[in-house]
Amino acid sequence: MGKNSTFDLKHIESFLVAVEEKSFTRASRTLGLGQATISNHIHQLEKYLGVNIISRSSRAFSLTSEGEIFKNFCDTLVKDLQKLEADLGSERRPGLVTIASSTIPSTYLLPAVLPGVFRRCPGVLFRFEVFDSREAVERVKDRQADAAVTGKLLKHPSLAYNEICEDEIVLAAPPGMFSRSIGIVDLKTAPLVLREKGSGTRYFYEEFLNRNGIRISELNAVLECSTSESVREAVLSGVGAAFISKFAVIRELEAGALEEVSLWKTAIKRKFYMATLKGKIMGKPLKTLLEELKTAVSERQRRTGKLKGSHKK
Repeated sequence: MGKNSTFDLKHIESFLVAVEEKSFTRASRTLGLGQATISNHIHQLEKYLGVNIISRSSRAFSLTSEGEIFKNFCDTLVKDLQKLEADLGSERRPGLVTIASSTIPSTYLLPAVLPGVFRRCPGVLFRFEVFDSREAVERVKDRQADAAVTGKLLKHPSLAYNEICEDEIVLAAPPGMFSRSIGIVDLKTAPLVLREKGSGTRYFYEEFLNRNGIRISELNAVLECSTSESVREAVLSGVGAAFISKFAVIRELEAGALEEVSLWKTAIKRKFYMATLKGKIMGKPLKTLLEELKTAVSERQRRTGKLKGSHKK
């Protein structure tokens, strides 16, 4: 090993992200560092180890055999450090936990479970940041959030997903606007309130409509909204009907302020997930949040199941 060189955790992080992204350029974007800095970090590691760890014999990014050995060492080291941090977390203030979330979880799932989390993890501070599903996951991938809670599973080698629950997207309408069941022709002519492009809700109901031979452009859209709250309020005001998460309108459906309209036998369903960096050990606050979410949602699904049964007349 080089006598006049050394390295630290920043060098290891640059190396692991470069390996993960298979590119110094993409690693520099992910870490917010210059490409020259990433290259220098790798050079310092190689100088310290006395061997090449990145193959430079071809244009394709690859590790040397020594690089593979060093990567295994780094993976083990990072896991051990994360476990140490998690173990020590119970003895110190948990600190700040940043959650990137799409609109439905941030409004109707996450706030409801915080009292239980605070009882089990006193002193923790959560920050909720709201994005569309893709952006929320990107925040985790770019290490700008500890976790993302979304309705879309966007696969990436650096991400791990924990399933939280299943959600149903329903067609909600003002009472008396439709009969309880309508056909395709009725759907095309009815005034509809849509979510904006990029939202997870719209992605799933648009996919459902496409499978049934209907394109968004064929619908009688009268309003497009950027949040589920504005969609719900528009429907409550009588603007039109809307496809919306059942979590967002459960109270209004129970109270009779809105009605759930049946389209076809197939329901529009999706799942909500918590996305984290693969291999990163969850600290106690984040693990507790996931546990509380699963418990609370199972109870809420029991309620929505009863509600659905009561509408089958």
